[in-house]
Amino acid sequence: MPDLLPSWRDTPTKTSIVEFIGAVADPDADTFVPEIDRVAVFDNDGTLSTENPYAQVAFALDRAAQLGKPTTPDELKAGGVPAVLELVKLTHGSITTDDFNTAVRTWITTARHPRFGRSYASMVYQPMIELLGLLDANGFASWIFSGGGADFMRVWAPDVFGVPPHRVISSTGSVTFQMGDAGPELLKGTDLTFLDDGAQKPISIHQTVGQRPILAAGNTDGDLPMLQWTAGGPHRTLQLVVQHTDADREYAYDKDPLLGSSTDKLLAAASDHNWTVIDMAADWSTVYPPEP
Repeated sequence: MPDLLPSWRDTPTKTSIVEFIGAVADPDADTFVPEIDRVAVFDNDGTLSTENPYAQVAFALDRAAQLGKPTTPDELKAGGVPAVLELVKLTHGSITTDDFNTAVRTWITTARHPRFGRSYASMVYQPMIELLGLLDANGFASWIFSGGGADFMRVWAPDVFGVPPHRVISSTGSVTFQMGDAGPELLKGTDLTFLDDGAQKPISIHQTVGQRPILAAGNTDGDLPMLQWTAGGPHRTLQLVVQHTDADREYAYDKDPLLGSSTDKLLAAASDHNWTVIDMAADWSTVYPPEP
């Protein structure tokens, strides 16, 4: 049989993933899970794609410069979450959703990562793309629950990850309806109305999916509630923790490089409950997909 996870090395991590999918998809197994209950949920930044820097923050910095109000990464790091939120207000608000989509679509294909020189649409993890494909082939519905912006992610994530836009659940801001010169339009406001992180993630899963997942993947403490919620379900489950250990091919760090989100609680839970930790350096033979 062909290897459907060719970018994963033959380690216990890959074995645990393959065995789990086989166990829940085999109708003759005691661990069989009906297809309607095969739900998988993924964080994005640091789990499906590189978060150093966050693609959305890089977009916002470039857009702020275009608007004549440049901001530096060092200023953001010093200002923390409040500074990031102010930057998002400046660069994501007071624009129609159609115009914002166009701006994101142009940027995501033309901007280049400062270290790797790749488009941000290609700064995603090939092993995780393969995993999403394997899950789809085995009757799973995969969802993305991200602290990033929904309007930003839905422009490019569906094509890259093969996940439809309605399964990309992320942070949102205020939106109003109005009649413009060309007809009806939606105008993005400057207020954050929903931050999809931490304890909000399992709440979002409940409100949008309506059932517990049987697979969850994350990389920081902000993803811990999502993995805990998944682990408490009635079926066999799999919790995946992505650990950034590859300084050469990606990055090696224990905390979110911009906002400082820790991994201590997540890794402690993984150890306590025997969750599967993905060691990038050891478990992945390839990190990024080839650019088109």
